[in-house]
Amino acid sequence: MSANANPSFSPTEIDLPNFKRQVWETCTNIAMAAFFFRFAWVQGEAFFTWYRLSTFLILVKVSTDVFFYLIRKPPKNVSMSLYDWAVGLMGTYAVILFMPAGQTHDSLFGQIVQCTGIGLQIFAMASLNRSIGIVAANRGIKTDGMYRYVRHPLYLSYVVAYGGYMINQTSYWNVSVYCACVLLWLMRIMAEERLLMQDEQYQEFAQRVRWKLIPGLV
Repeated sequence: MSANANPSFSPTEIDLPNFKRQVWETCTNIAMAAFFFRFAWVQGEAFFTWYRLSTFLILVKVSTDVFFYLIRKPPKNVSMSLYDWAVGLMGTYAVILFMPAGQTHDSLFGQIVQCTGIGLQIFAMASLNRSIGIVAANRGIKTDGMYRYVRHPLYLSYVVAYGGYMINQTSYWNVSVYCACVLLWLMRIMAEERLLMQDEQYQEFAQRVRWKLIPGLV
Protein backbone atom coordinates (compact mmCIF):
# COMPACT_ATOMS: atom_id res chain seq x y z
CA MET A 1 0.00 0.00 0.00
CA SER A 2 1.39 3.42 -0.88
CA ALA A 3 1.80 6.24 1.60
CA ASN A 4 -0.90 8.22 -0.24
CA ALA A 5 -3.40 5.45 0.36
CA ASN A 6 -3.25 6.04 4.10
CA PRO A 7 -2.21 9.64 4.76
CA SER A 8 -2.96 9.40 8.49
CA PHE A 9 -0.32 6.72 9.05
CA SER A 10 2.70 7.76 11.14
CA PRO A 11 5.83 5.64 11.70
CA THR A 12 5.71 6.46 15.41
CA GLU A 13 1.97 6.40 16.01
CA ILE A 14 -0.78 4.07 14.86
CA ASP A 15 -4.35 3.04 15.73
CA LEU A 16 -3.94 -0.57 16.85
CA PRO A 17 -6.39 -3.18 15.55
CA ASN A 18 -8.39 -4.76 18.36
CA PHE A 19 -6.69 -8.14 18.03
CA LYS A 20 -3.16 -6.75 18.22
CA ARG A 21 -4.12 -4.51 21.12
CA GLN A 22 -5.65 -7.41 23.04
CA VAL A 23 -2.55 -9.55 22.50
CA TRP A 24 -0.32 -6.71 23.67
CA GLU A 25 -2.49 -6.03 26.73
CA THR A 26 -2.54 -9.72 27.66
CA CYS A 27 1.24 -10.15 27.31
CA THR A 28 2.04 -7.06 29.38
CA ASN A 29 -0.46 -8.11 32.06
CA ILE A 30 1.10 -11.57 32.33
CA ALA A 31 4.60 -10.09 32.54
CA MET A 32 3.48 -7.58 35.15
CA ALA A 33 1.86 -10.28 37.29
CA ALA A 34 5.00 -12.43 37.15
CA PHE A 35 7.35 -9.58 38.08
CA PHE A 36 5.03 -8.38 40.84
CA PHE A 37 4.80 -11.86 42.37
CA ARG A 38 8.58 -11.91 42.83
CA PHE A 39 8.58 -8.38 44.26
CA ALA A 40 5.71 -9.15 46.65
CA TRP A 41 7.48 -12.30 47.84
CA VAL A 42 10.71 -10.45 48.69
CA GLN A 43 9.00 -7.47 50.32
CA GLY A 44 6.45 -9.65 52.14
CA GLU A 45 9.21 -11.82 53.57
CA ALA A 46 10.99 -8.68 54.79
CA PHE A 47 7.81 -7.30 56.35
CA PHE A 48 7.15 -10.44 58.38
CA THR A 49 10.78 -10.39 59.52
CA TRP A 50 11.04 -6.76 60.69
CA TYR A 51 7.39 -5.51 60.59
CA ARG A 52 8.45 -2.16 59.16
CA LEU A 53 5.84 0.28 57.92
CA SER A 54 7.95 1.29 54.92
CA THR A 55 7.92 -2.27 53.60
CA PHE A 56 4.15 -2.54 54.00
CA LEU A 57 3.61 0.83 52.31
CA ILE A 58 5.67 -0.05 49.23
CA LEU A 59 3.66 -3.26 48.89
CA VAL A 60 0.45 -1.21 49.01
CA LYS A 61 1.94 1.27 46.52
CA VAL A 62 2.99 -1.29 43.93
CA SER A 63 -0.17 -3.38 44.42
CA THR A 64 -2.28 -0.30 43.67
CA ASP A 65 -0.22 0.45 40.56
CA VAL A 66 -0.61 -3.12 39.30
CA PHE A 67 -4.38 -3.07 39.89
CA PHE A 68 -4.83 0.09 37.83
CA TYR A 69 -2.52 -1.18 35.10
CA LEU A 70 -4.62 -4.35 34.82
CA ILE A 71 -7.89 -2.40 34.39
CA ARG A 72 -6.46 0.38 32.21
CA LYS A 73 -8.45 1.77 29.29
CA PRO A 74 -7.51 0.80 25.74
CA PRO A 75 -5.63 3.67 24.04
CA LYS A 76 -6.91 5.78 21.17
CA ASN A 77 -3.42 5.49 19.75
CA VAL A 78 -0.08 4.36 21.09
CA SER A 79 3.53 5.05 20.17
CA MET A 80 5.16 2.35 18.07
CA SER A 81 8.65 3.70 18.72
CA LEU A 82 11.00 1.02 20.10
CA TYR A 83 12.62 3.71 22.25
CA ASP A 84 9.26 4.65 23.80
CA TRP A 85 8.47 0.99 24.43
CA ALA A 86 11.86 0.42 26.10
CA VAL A 87 11.52 3.52 28.29
CA GLY A 88 7.94 2.63 29.20
CA LEU A 89 8.72 -0.95 30.15
CA MET A 90 11.88 -0.13 32.09
CA GLY A 91 10.22 2.82 33.81
CA THR A 92 7.33 0.59 34.89
CA TYR A 93 9.24 -2.46 36.07
CA ALA A 94 12.38 -0.85 37.52
CA VAL A 95 10.67 -0.25 40.87
CA ILE A 96 10.66 -3.98 41.61
CA LEU A 97 14.45 -3.72 41.97
CA PHE A 98 14.05 -1.94 45.32
CA MET A 99 15.27 -4.27 48.05
CA PRO A 100 14.80 -4.26 51.86
CA ALA A 101 17.95 -2.76 53.35
CA GLY A 102 17.82 -4.76 56.58
CA GLN A 103 17.59 -1.94 59.11
CA THR A 104 15.36 -2.64 62.10
CA HIS A 105 13.35 0.60 62.08
CA ASP A 106 12.13 3.44 59.87
CA SER A 107 12.68 7.15 60.31
CA LEU A 108 9.64 9.31 61.04
CA PHE A 109 10.59 11.67 58.21
CA GLY A 110 10.82 8.80 55.73
CA GLN A 111 7.42 7.50 56.80
CA ILE A 112 5.87 10.96 56.38
CA VAL A 113 7.38 11.31 52.89
CA GLN A 114 6.24 7.83 51.88
CA CYS A 115 2.69 8.37 53.19
CA THR A 116 2.57 11.74 51.43
CA GLY A 117 3.54 10.05 48.17
CA ILE A 118 0.81 7.44 48.57
CA GLY A 119 -1.69 10.21 49.34
CA LEU A 120 -0.62 12.00 46.16
CA GLN A 121 -1.06 8.74 44.26
CA ILE A 122 -4.64 8.37 45.52
CA PHE A 123 -5.50 11.85 44.26
CA ALA A 124 -3.61 11.30 41.00
CA MET A 125 -5.36 7.98 40.37
CA ALA A 126 -8.73 9.58 41.13
CA SER A 127 -7.90 12.24 38.53
CA LEU A 128 -6.49 9.76 35.99
CA ASN A 129 -9.00 6.96 36.60
CA ARG A 130 -8.37 4.11 34.11
CA SER A 131 -6.20 6.13 31.73
CA ILE A 132 -2.92 4.76 33.07
CA GLY A 133 -0.52 3.07 30.66
CA ILE A 134 2.95 1.63 30.18
CA VAL A 135 3.95 2.81 26.70
CA ALA A 136 3.29 6.41 25.66
CA ALA A 137 -0.31 6.55 24.43
CA ASN A 138 -3.34 8.79 24.20
CA ARG A 139 -6.12 7.45 26.43
CA GLY A 140 -7.98 10.73 26.54
CA ILE A 141 -6.80 14.09 27.85
CA LYS A 142 -7.27 14.64 31.58
CA THR A 143 -7.45 18.22 32.88
CA ASP A 144 -9.23 18.00 36.24
CA GLY A 145 -8.07 17.22 39.76
CA MET A 146 -4.30 17.22 40.21
CA TYR A 147 -3.92 17.93 36.49
CA ARG A 148 -4.76 21.54 37.28
CA TYR A 149 -1.33 21.83 38.91
CA VAL A 150 1.03 19.51 36.99
CA ARG A 151 0.68 17.62 33.72
CA HIS A 152 1.99 14.32 35.12
CA PRO A 153 0.82 14.04 38.75
CA LEU A 154 1.18 10.26 38.92
CA TYR A 155 4.92 10.52 38.29
CA LEU A 156 5.08 13.16 41.02
CA SER A 157 3.57 10.65 43.43
CA TYR A 158 6.20 8.10 42.33
CA VAL A 159 9.05 10.51 43.04
CA VAL A 160 7.75 11.24 46.54
CA ALA A 161 6.59 7.75 47.56
CA TYR A 162 9.68 5.86 46.41
CA GLY A 163 11.84 8.67 47.78
CA GLY A 164 10.33 7.98 51.20
CA TYR A 165 11.06 4.27 50.81
CA MET A 166 14.66 5.06 49.87
CA ILE A 167 15.02 7.22 53.01
CA ASN A 168 13.71 4.40 55.19
CA GLN A 169 15.56 1.61 53.39
CA THR A 170 18.82 3.39 52.65
CA SER A 171 21.48 1.44 50.80
CA TYR A 172 23.76 2.13 47.86
CA TRP A 173 21.60 -0.23 45.82
CA ASN A 174 18.32 1.50 46.61
CA VAL A 175 19.78 4.96 46.03
CA SER A 176 21.04 3.80 42.61
CA VAL A 177 17.65 2.24 41.76
CA TYR A 178 15.83 5.41 42.82
CA CYS A 179 18.06 7.65 40.68
CA ALA A 180 17.61 5.32 37.69
CA CYS A 181 13.83 5.31 38.21
CA VAL A 182 13.62 9.11 38.37
CA LEU A 183 15.61 9.34 35.13
CA LEU A 184 13.33 6.79 33.47
CA TRP A 185 10.21 8.63 34.66
CA LEU A 186 11.54 11.85 33.16
CA MET A 187 12.22 10.01 29.90
CA ARG A 188 8.69 8.58 29.98
CA ILE A 189 7.29 12.08 30.46
CA MET A 190 9.20 13.34 27.42
CA ALA A 191 8.01 10.37 25.34
CA GLU A 192 4.40 10.94 26.39
CA GLU A 193 4.66 14.65 25.72
CA ARG A 194 5.90 14.01 22.17
CA LEU A 195 2.86 11.89 21.41
CA LEU A 196 0.25 13.92 23.31
CA MET A 197 1.37 17.21 21.79
CA GLN A 198 -0.08 15.93 18.51
CA ASP A 199 -3.50 16.40 20.13
CA GLU A 200 -4.82 19.99 19.96
CA GLN A 201 -6.67 19.54 23.26
CA TYR A 202 -3.39 18.63 24.97
CA GLN A 203 -1.62 21.60 23.39
CA GLU A 204 -4.23 23.89 24.94
CA PHE A 205 -3.90 22.07 28.27
CA ALA A 206 -0.09 22.43 28.22
CA GLN A 207 -0.44 26.17 27.72
CA ARG A 208 -2.64 26.41 30.83
CA VAL A 209 -0.57 24.07 33.03
CA ARG A 210 3.06 25.02 32.68
CA TRP A 211 4.75 22.46 34.94
CA LYS A 212 5.21 18.84 33.86
CA LEU A 213 6.20 17.25 37.18
CA ILE A 214 6.98 19.58 40.10
CA PRO A 215 5.31 23.02 40.36
CA GLY A 216 7.88 25.79 40.13
CA LEU A 217 10.71 23.45 39.16
CA VAL A 218 10.12 21.04 36.25
